[in-house]
Amino acid sequence: MLKAVLFDMDGTITELTLPLEAMRSDTKKFFLERGLPSSLLTIDDGISSTKYKAKTYFSDNGISEEDWKQMELDLDVVLNSHEGDAAKNTLIIPGTLESVQQIRTLGLKTAVLTNNGRHAVDIILQTHPFHEYFDIIQTRNESPNPKPYPDGLLKLVRYLNLKVDEVVYVGDARIDAAAAQAAGIEFWGVSTGETSKQVLVSVGSDLVFSSLNEVAKEVKNRIDNELD
Repeated sequence: MLKAVLFDMDGTITELTLPLEAMRSDTKKFFLERGLPSSLLTIDDGISSTKYKAKTYFSDNGISEEDWKQMELDLDVVLNSHEGDAAKNTLIIPGTLESVQQIRTLGLKTAVLTNNGRHAVDIILQTHPFHEYFDIIQTRNESPNPKPYPDGLLKLVRYLNLKVDEVVYVGDARIDAAAAQAAGIEFWGVSTGETSKQVLVSVGSDLVFSSLNEVAKEVKNRIDNELD
């Protein structure tokens, strides 16, 4: 039985204003300046895949866990500068929180898993009442590994004291789908952010919607059918 709906943030709950290309570029530049061979990176590498390749390379070349953790902290400063600026002007996608509230009214838990850092999310929380709508808001800083790794989703499921087949994850991006699939969690795509419906279907979304209002309707249908 469905007991919780987990959500991505940017492009799903909030309007997508992050300078993603600049963040991806700065992530690559950060690791290249520290010795990562450029031959290991491709034009398609994003923040998470670049970081994964860097960790693998530096670990294979003898970096200590402590030094890698420091490198992660230094990269976080770079990403926080972008995210913090965007967070100050964050807008909620119209109708989104009302849809989340409809889901909560059905008796389900709700939570957020975002690859944003805690610094940016805390800025957003100063303006928007997310704590009224979500049981927990988990950032990359609280996740063992960021999306597309499944770790953050699995940690959320444990926190909510649920099983993977009792939740769905809703997101707008390829890495959201990849994280959910790796975790064994049903994934529902929404075309409210950076990814089209066609692409969301192609990456294996179980269902694809145009808005969270449609998601809320599907949740109600799912609950009604389970109660029959």
